[in-house]
Amino acid sequence: MKKDYEPILEGSANRDETEHIRSSWTDRWSAFSALPNAASIAKREEYRLMAPYLAQLPRGARMFDGGCGLGEWTVYLTQLGYDVVGFDLSAPTIARLKAQLPDHRFEVGDIRATSFADASFDAYFSWGTFEHFELGMEACVREAYRILKPGGLLFASVPFQNLRHVFRDLGPLHTWDEHYERKAGYGRELRFYQWRFTSPEFRRELELRGFRVQDLRPIGRRHGVNRFLQHEGRWLARIPFGAAAARRILTPILPSVLVAHMLWAAAEKRPPR
Repeated sequence: MKKDYEPILEGSANRDETEHIRSSWTDRWSAFSALPNAASIAKREEYRLMAPYLAQLPRGARMFDGGCGLGEWTVYLTQLGYDVVGFDLSAPTIARLKAQLPDHRFEVGDIRATSFADASFDAYFSWGTFEHFELGMEACVREAYRILKPGGLLFASVPFQNLRHVFRDLGPLHTWDEHYERKAGYGRELRFYQWRFTSPEFRRELELRGFRVQDLRPIGRRHGVNRFLQHEGRWLARIPFGAAAARRILTPILPSVLVAHMLWAAAEKRPPR
């Protein structure tokens, strides 16, 4: 696993991790003047992968949206007939969702320690959330296990330590860490942002906490190609239409293990040992 860091913004140095995450995502979500179109979820790669599993659940199955953000997944799956709870650490975001979407259920809380009873949900999904705790994802996964029913399904995604990152990280620090200068070092203080996982590491974290992984694969190849061009292919920007042409050419042919942005997993809750 690899750590990513971000600069500490003015006035936020004394925030503990939970408050920092809450404040950062509140700021991010508040920048959206309108809520996303929930119908767009049907086109998402995550949904296409989880749809065959959802088809096995009964209508009205209870689902938990861990780190629901602006709520589009909660809305879409509720419209499909599931009983979904959108759950997020950001109280202002949840207040906004409750005001604008009164027919849907949203609650404030920490996914590492919810107030739900054991075995409350048939399925749990969480996209790009488990990686933001510096102590690791164990507390997130253990709580997911606790609130899922026996045989319940967990769907989750985390950042992928793809081969581009692996090879990049072997180079000198100043060649890939934008915050580090070879002579001056770090010019400002940084704090933890997220973990990146290889496929075996992500599988191990889930299997160690009582889940049987049924599918695990890299996703987000197009986004990963954009990252590749932004960092390793910056010279293309100097060629008219170079980056756009490269994106069209490279996205279908570069292997996901090299450039994919995230890892996606589907797992089943095993009985306790």
